[in-house]
Amino acid sequence: MSSVVIPVPQGGLRRIVGRLRAGLRRESIDHVGRGTVMAGSLHVDNDGIIQMGEECRLSSHPVQSHLVVMRDARLTLGDRVFISYGAAISSRCSIRIGDDTRIGPFCLILDNDYHRVDDRDSPGGIAPIEIGRNVTIGARVTVLRGARIGDGARIMSGSTVAGVVAGGTVVSGVPARVVGSEASGALGRSVASVVMRVFRLAALPSPKDGPAQIPAWTESSAMRLLIAVEEAFGVTLREDQMRAARAVADVARLVTRARKAGAANTSGSAR
Repeated sequence: MSSVVIPVPQGGLRRIVGRLRAGLRRESIDHVGRGTVMAGSLHVDNDGIIQMGEECRLSSHPVQSHLVVMRDARLTLGDRVFISYGAAISSRCSIRIGDDTRIGPFCLILDNDYHRVDDRDSPGGIAPIEIGRNVTIGARVTVLRGARIGDGARIMSGSTVAGVVAGGTVVSGVPARVVGSEASGALGRSVASVVMRVFRLAALPSPKDGPAQIPAWTESSAMRLLIAVEEAFGVTLREDQMRAARAVADVARLVTRARKAGAANTSGSAR
């Protein structure tokens, strides 16, 4: 993955977020595939082309999501794309999101900088964004112009993506860097990093660590861990499952089973 950081001017971010929150006029979406659901009141500002595949789900509850597509620009969603609440997607040229990709809450996806760093009256850089199939993007992730995310990649919550993310890799940080791959067993380390963040640990816990070794991991705080894991990995877990987990490895197994169940359900619905 490229380590080049593409800066987004703070004024530009404030400008787009302010525009999104100001209350956009709702325009038509050019194509909505069969079975696609828009839960809540989605705000759309469409001066270009928006195409959505089949069985997509876009959530605006409890926080509204926004799609902004400018003149001659395009936003394309594949089949079974899930976009969670509070998301903001802005296209000035092209954003493509592949089949079965899941985007977590409060994500920001921008293919443009809106204006130059040194001149607010001059347009900023523009470059298309390509997000592959079966990608999981965690909560509060920012995807910057020119990003290319390969099939099966996992973007951990709070990361900023610039450049290329290879398929099947797990990335985290600002800027996002590779922390492992699903094939190499990095899922356990990724789960451990979520546990460390939720319980504010000084070091990464081992797979065997659980409530007995982590005092902050209590029955009541297990719900905070459940929410963080669901946001980071794009899965749905039951409360009783998380309360029964006695170690980091148990949580990793829950994520693996949830992903397999999700894949099976997706395959069945496709048929």
